[in-house]
Amino acid sequence: MLISLGLDLIRINLPFANRIFLRVLSPVLKKNEDRWITGATYMLIATVVAFLVFEQNVAVVALLFLSVGDSMAALVGSRTPGPRIVRKSPGGTLAFIVGSLLVVLVLVGSGFIHYHWGLIAGALIAAGVELAPVHLDDNLTIPLLTGTFLHFLMM
Repeated sequence: MLISLGLDLIRINLPFANRIFLRVLSPVLKKNEDRWITGATYMLIATVVAFLVFEQNVAVVALLFLSVGDSMAALVGSRTPGPRIVRKSPGGTLAFIVGSLLVVLVLVGSGFIHYHWGLIAGALIAAGVELAPVHLDDNLTIPLLTGTFLHFLMM
């Protein structure tokens, strides 16, 4: 995490380093990542914080909601025509919920965690955080806010 954050800060402050970075990675970056911290760095920060602050099961669930749910939302949402809610497609939000519920199904089915109604609520909360018009990167907000809710819901 510290290496990734350090590299981001170096390239942001050194234009020649940023040009090299963008030449290689621009096809996979979001529009503002050319001049700010990448989503991957935010995810690493969220991972470290989640495992420091939450019980292991909560951290794993929250991070998997991000990894699976947000990826499904991006894949479906970017290909779904029609109305948008806060620049997000309802189909993408539905895909996020389905992906998160699949995470719950796999984790409970494999015996990694015991079923608790808070997992279903957590999936819905994670989708709501992804949909919320917050200026922070959702790679940071989804696992940390969802983990906080899961912590209190599943105590």
